[in-house]
Amino acid sequence: MEKKQSLKAEAEPCCHQMDEEQLTAIDLFCGAGGLSQGLHDAGFEILWGIDHEEQTKPTYEANHGCEMTVGDIRETEPPDIGVEEGELDLVAGGPPCPTFSLVGRSKINSLDGRENTEDERHLLYEEFLRFVDHYQPKAFVMENVEGMLSADNDDGEPVVDVIKEQMREIGYSVRVQLLDAANFGVPQHRNRLFFIGNRLGVNNPDMDEWQSHHKPRNEEEKQIKFKRDPADLAGEDQSTLGGFVDDREQEQFPVFRKNRKNKRPWNTVADAILDLPPVSPKGETPPTKAEEYEIGPVSEYQYWARDVPDDREWEDMHLTNHECRGHNMRDLTLYKLLGEGVSYIIGDIPEEHQPYRSDIFPDKLKKQNPKEPATTIVAHLYKDGHMFIHPREARSITVREAARLQSFRDTFEFPVARTHAFKQVGNAVPPLLGQALGTAIRTEVLDMPIVEPQKAD
Repeated sequence: MEKKQSLKAEAEPCCHQMDEEQLTAIDLFCGAGGLSQGLHDAGFEILWGIDHEEQTKPTYEANHGCEMTVGDIRETEPPDIGVEEGELDLVAGGPPCPTFSLVGRSKINSLDGRENTEDERHLLYEEFLRFVDHYQPKAFVMENVEGMLSADNDDGEPVVDVIKEQMREIGYSVRVQLLDAANFGVPQHRNRLFFIGNRLGVNNPDMDEWQSHHKPRNEEEKQIKFKRDPADLAGEDQSTLGGFVDDREQEQFPVFRKNRKNKRPWNTVADAILDLPPVSPKGETPPTKAEEYEIGPVSEYQYWARDVPDDREWEDMHLTNHECRGHNMRDLTLYKLLGEGVSYIIGDIPEEHQPYRSDIFPDKLKKQNPKEPATTIVAHLYKDGHMFIHPREARSITVREAARLQSFRDTFEFPVARTHAFKQVGNAVPPLLGQALGTAIRTEVLDMPIVEPQKAD
């Protein structure tokens, strides 16, 4: 598979020749680049990224046309990214969740020159705001955990209100929303909090108006959603198509449009991964590692995830990161015991067979349900996969399957050890959710047209 080319100058921002519809962004706390990928797909050129984890650099640079800096953002001055002050369109990022009780009303301009050890309240979200204050972008989007929404600081003030006030102090109006990635086509329930701000005096988008998917209304909508060629629909009686008669619904997935009339049912685990070849801990059939597809894609999501260029066939595509981890016989037997296609938790297993004490480690063993979006993919996957057992095979999911459930396409490679890859997938913002956010900001805040879906080069 051809990889996207990356620049070679160490820690230098990317400065490309951009067309008039290309917007600019930087990604702070970028990790493997899930948010970067989503913003790219929404039509943003990522000029620079930074993350403290060294192992994210090979992944980021293998998939993005831009180098990134590995370092402590608290010790990093905003670099020259090739645009004038105030001309950057977007600062994006997901600072690690703070110790909420320590969030205070410190002034952003008081952070400059302060020693890191001087004040333990020097929280990383403040570094995000320091970069916003420096570049004065037209807009920003900051991601954090759901728990921030209900947290108070030591003074009893709601943490979200304190942070919003700091954002206003540097000139930005702000909207805060809790979003479930499943409502934006990601085959996974993942609730995350997003701060969207701008300094242009316009309303920030209400992301509820940009949802593309909905909770299934019946059992039929939980079934795998087979892809249909729009040409096949042309001669059909539109009244028989279950309400999906809007021309926009026949466009290539994904489609993010405001107030979309005909949303689709959530994408499920089956939609996402059941076309991938079987693998096993040991053995020749199935193999431990699969590097080729055995069948073509079936669901709409699988077609999108394969990302096959128009001039190639799926049989010619190389499959990466699809390798089964080792499992002992006890775990494999427990996985098999949990049944096919049904989610169970550890409490359903007789006490003498439980691998963990249920009073200390609840919900520690779970088989994913193929008829539902996956449970939240977490970085803990690098330690074990007990919470992410394959719905049809007696094993935990692979990196590629986890990536599919996070909405990384198969052309997005993780050229690092499996433990690091699982961490990077689990810590990422789902690219599809990033694309939805980027599209909403692009159109409502920056007044630019929607970018049509693109296939791999």
